[in-house]
Amino acid sequence: MEALNAIIGPRESEFTGLKGQVLRYVGAAFFLTVFALLAEAAGNRHELIAAATDPLSDLLFACAVSLYPVVTCWRHLAKMTAAYRSGEPFELAGAVLALYGRDEAERVQAERAAVLERDELVAAMRAEGTDEVIARFGRDGAYSMCRNLYVATIVVFAAAFIFMIMVRPF
Repeated sequence: MEALNAIIGPRESEFTGLKGQVLRYVGAAFFLTVFALLAEAAGNRHELIAAATDPLSDLLFACAVSLYPVVTCWRHLAKMTAAYRSGEPFELAGAVLALYGRDEAERVQAERAAVLERDELVAAMRAEGTDEVIARFGRDGAYSMCRNLYVATIVVFAAAFIFMIMVRPF
């Protein structure tokens, strides 16, 4: 195995970046959907437990759609808020960074792509993009935009959860 790894060389994990986020979301949704279908099947098989398995199945389907985005945004928001309040640098939301820090990140990529390894290049692009956003909107403005994005995402997916619980689509 070591010989094969030496030939292939270092590889990137498929669970990094946007692709990784999508794969984790789909994996979590698939996992919860399978359990929802198992609960539904158990209720269909054994009529005595159908009264408990039908609501459980609905709950698991609603969680499959909304649980991962809500938890992820909540974690990012909590981490960002703690760093902001302690005066440390905080990581900007990806959408804010992509909207307002793209020019500086592209400049860093053009200048340093040949010199830096991929991980170092991504970190440098992210840092320069973050600096550009903070220079443009200020520390408070950048924090406010990221906080609003995370809260809006939480509200949208919480509303989807409530809608799926209240209205039985199946």
